[in-house]
Order: sequence, then structure tokens, then C-alpha cells
Amino acid sequence: MPKIFPCTGCGCCCKKVGVIKPFLTEEEFPYNTDEHGVCEMLIDNKCSVYDNRPDVCSVYKMAIKSNIPIEQYYNMSIIVCNAF
Repeated sequence: MPKIFPCTGCGCCCKKVGVIKPFLTEEEFPYNTDEHGVCEMLIDNKCSVYDNRPDVCSVYKMAIKSNIPIEQYYNMSIIVCNAF
């Protein structure tokens, strides 16, 4: 069982997804963002498609895809989260 990413639920990653959207295909991230980069699926500060969210929105799936050890990927993600 993988360690669970310590997400605080602040929604910052969903509010900044516009930063990475230009680098993603429609298949990788099929949603729109507003003029501030906020994902259209963020409703009341929660992901409205969480159970079917794109891989790019899953820290665990991205760790696997990038072939980086999960603990190391989580630590890198924590740094980015704290920067937001």
C-alpha cells in the first residue's frame, strides 16, 4: 500500500493548473481554465471529477508515470505545494 500524499485540500494546484495546461494535450487534461488558470472542475474548492480526474491531477499516478520513487516524488510535490 503506497503512502498517502499529505494533501491539505487547499485547492491551490487546481487554481494554478493554467500554468501547466499549455504543455498538456487535450487527452492529458480535457478541461478548461479561467483567465486566472483555475480549473473549471473546481467547485466550492473541491474537484468535481475527483474519482475520474486526469492522471496529471494525481500525485501517485504521476510518480508512477515519471518512474520516480513515490517517496521522492511526494517530497518534490510537497515543495511545489508549499510554494503555491
